[in-house]
Amino acid sequence: MQLIYRRVRVILLNATNEALTVEGAEVLVGAWSAGRTISHGETVARQSARTFGTESSTLGRGTEAFVRFASTTGYFQLHWHLPWVGELRCEPVHDDVARRIIVYTNDDDPADVAVLITLPPHRDPLR
Repeated sequence: MQLIYRRVRVILLNATNEALTVEGAEVLVGAWSAGRTISHGETVARQSARTFGTESSTLGRGTEAFVRFASTTGYFQLHWHLPWVGELRCEPVHDDVARRIIVYTNDDDPADVAVLITLPPHRDPLR
């Protein structure tokens, strides 16, 4: 059995009425976690959730990845980096869609972090 030294689990809650399509996904350091991969062309249905994540099984290395999503209202990209030494960084690209993302982290174990990203429903500006 392979030891996991760093792990990031991402839970994306799509509370909008639009499907999100994965336009790109890549692990820069580490690998996708078993059973938690996400790839180009996949969708996250409206009013649903999707879990994906990365991990590092190399001593002295963290994990880093990004996923880019598209919807009819625009694009947003998530980027996370859990270094060997230091804290998790999870950053959305700053555009109109990404401003509605709320990021929570649970750092009970700083080497095994869970991130909840909520994409809330759109608000009608006329109400």
